[in-house]
Amino acid sequence: MKKAKKQAAAKTSRRSEGERALQDFDLLQHLPHLLRRAHFEAEAIFPDIYGDEVTSRQLALLTAIGQRPGLSQSAVAQQVGMDLNTCSDLVARLVARKLVRRERSEADARTYCLNLAPKGARVVDMGIGLAGNYRQSVAQRLSQAEHERLVALLQRLLGLERTAP
Repeated sequence: MKKAKKQAAAKTSRRSEGERALQDFDLLQHLPHLLRRAHFEAEAIFPDIYGDEVTSRQLALLTAIGQRPGLSQSAVAQQVGMDLNTCSDLVARLVARKLVRRERSEADARTYCLNLAPKGARVVDMGIGLAGNYRQSVAQRLSQAEHERLVALLQRLLGLERTAP
């Protein structure tokens, strides 16, 4: 009987510790939660600025291809921080919409190289032209210095710090 009382007391103690931890946990101080919310807010603003011709991930992919034409699909995926399966799916959609040309590499027939089609180049030009408006909309609650600091911190968090020239 004594053992059962001790087990019940321990269970109650664990439950109350868990309840205290739950009450003390501040979701608005939890970095992963804040990053997710910021991402959703940025994604919600995207169509207001860019319309519905492309998604933010498609525009990132098109921009990366435009900056480094002829890259392999896997190199483009790595450059934009996307897994290869997702990248392949997006590339297939962009090829179908005649925004990207996907061609076998002359150096390695197992590899596909990506290049912008003329329509894709126009989309990238439009995207670059609207990037300042998009940045301003996403960062509207931040000063310029806060924006720059946040970008630097996110680059550091992701291991993307740039070295000084």
